[in-house]
Amino acid sequence: MKNKSYNNLVILSIVLLTFSFIFFIIIKENRLKEKESFFLKNITISNDSININNLTPLQKEVWDKFQQIPKSEYNSRYEEIAENNRVLLNLRSKENVGAYILKQVLSSGNLSPKAELFILNKLRVLDATSGNIVNSIKLTMEYLSLAEELNSEPDIVRAKIALSSIFNSLGGHEISIKILKDIDIENKNFLDISRTTISLYLYLAENFGFLNNTKEGFKYLNKITPLLENECGNFKINVLILKNLLEARLYIISDNKEEALKCLNIANPLLDNLEKVFFTDLENLRLLTMENYYLKYEPSKFSPDALKTFIKTSNYYGDITFLKIAFKLLFKYYYEVNNFEEYTKLTKDYDQYLNRINIANNKVFSMYLIENLEHERFAKENEKLYKNITLLIVAMVLILGAVYKRMVYLDKKSKIDTLTTIGNRLAFKEDLENLKANDEYSMLLFDIDNFKKINDTYGHEFGDEVLSTIGKILKTIENKEISIYRVGGEEFTILFTHFNENFAMESCEYIRKSVENIHWKHPITVTISGGFSKATKNTYAECDKRLYKAKGSGKNMIIYQDIDEGDVK
Repeated sequence: MKNKSYNNLVILSIVLLTFSFIFFIIIKENRLKEKESFFLKNITISNDSININNLTPLQKEVWDKFQQIPKSEYNSRYEEIAENNRVLLNLRSKENVGAYILKQVLSSGNLSPKAELFILNKLRVLDATSGNIVNSIKLTMEYLSLAEELNSEPDIVRAKIALSSIFNSLGGHEISIKILKDIDIENKNFLDISRTTISLYLYLAENFGFLNNTKEGFKYLNKITPLLENECGNFKINVLILKNLLEARLYIISDNKEEALKCLNIANPLLDNLEKVFFTDLENLRLLTMENYYLKYEPSKFSPDALKTFIKTSNYYGDITFLKIAFKLLFKYYYEVNNFEEYTKLTKDYDQYLNRINIANNKVFSMYLIENLEHERFAKENEKLYKNITLLIVAMVLILGAVYKRMVYLDKKSKIDTLTTIGNRLAFKEDLENLKANDEYSMLLFDIDNFKKINDTYGHEFGDEVLSTIGKILKTIENKEISIYRVGGEEFTILFTHFNENFAMESCEYIRKSVENIHWKHPITVTISGGFSKATKNTYAECDKRLYKAKGSGKNMIIYQDIDEGDVK
């Protein structure tokens, strides 16, 4: 009887656990969907309605001006309406009033094809400032389709430049460059050709700058100079600001402090007094360029808080590439000041950020495809469908490339020691396995003498400082033939890919002496002991044997394997 009751209790418990698990999955799934829904709202801002009560004074002023224009006059005053919205170009707000106004004008049905084309061009720019990737692509493709229908060569070129800017902002700089280079701008002749050419060269220079190709970057910026001779007013000022900021970034990459500072001194006062905006993200580009300059040449002026605020407040607005640059500058700063706590925290933030961006990219492009498939199926516009699918394929290639880069990054990161930023034990085992077929390699195994005493006397924080400093010394000799690793607490290994006994021994002695000569903040001399061996059946064990021999022989030495005479110091 007891057994039967016990069995019933077990069955009941299993049933209850099963139901609990099912409910847990359902609740978790619902919460995940709610979270994704909220996230998608943040990155795909709707411009189909606005809340008048949430408008800033500037937005309210623009809205009131628009309200005074009758619908019957939209077709004759569309340029005036668009121009009134220009003051909102760099404004970051959940209420994208400018885009909403232009959508109202477009949907009125009162526009000529020429006016519709003009408004579409302005709308795609205003909409892009909200970070709405889906709408940016849709509007750009609609703009391109209408331009081709009207056979408007200037607008076809502008649409292709706009398309390249989308890939540029997503980090697809090679794709962006290809689109731009396919535009034969130098053999075209239409109204405003000069301004369109300037925009094309600016985007090319920016893309090459992001790829650290300073030669090509300067080449296209230099092409802009003669074109500016015929320009004046606010457009010329806008171009000078952007040109000098891009040049400053290229000079920083080239390590030319004086020229970089000259460019910044030209751009900053012009931007401070700018009356009319023609290019988005000028302020963001200035912030990142200035912080890049400070980090490299005037570290006391570098502001990690400014970059953190930029990342926090960006909330997917603007340029994804800019956000990655901000992270990169912070990584470099924390590494240089040995703040590994903040470095590690930032790594986690960056991982989460990349995951969100990859999820967002996949979702928004999926949404774009679904919306267009539904629209095209009913409209039977096969030609446009093919164009949209082509764009999607290119976009998905970009996303897959980003995912692949992410996988490579995670694989690489899993093999990096967080504290010293050199290879870890996993990387060592993998590289050693690859070298086993090659009997020409050699290995050094060493550890820090009396490291436990250092930790006990001065604390683990100073112990970490010792490890990270030695890691920096090791990185100075790392190249394609020398690989370095931290394989344990205070234990390091070095693999010499091509065995050259004299070179390897000189490198080992350089490391030993470099560590011995470091001046620490405490009255202490840190030394290392190690064992060196050429490739054998168990190279690590051979090195370990000599390491212990060095420890027993007085420390602060490396025992080498001499092929003819046995072990030597």
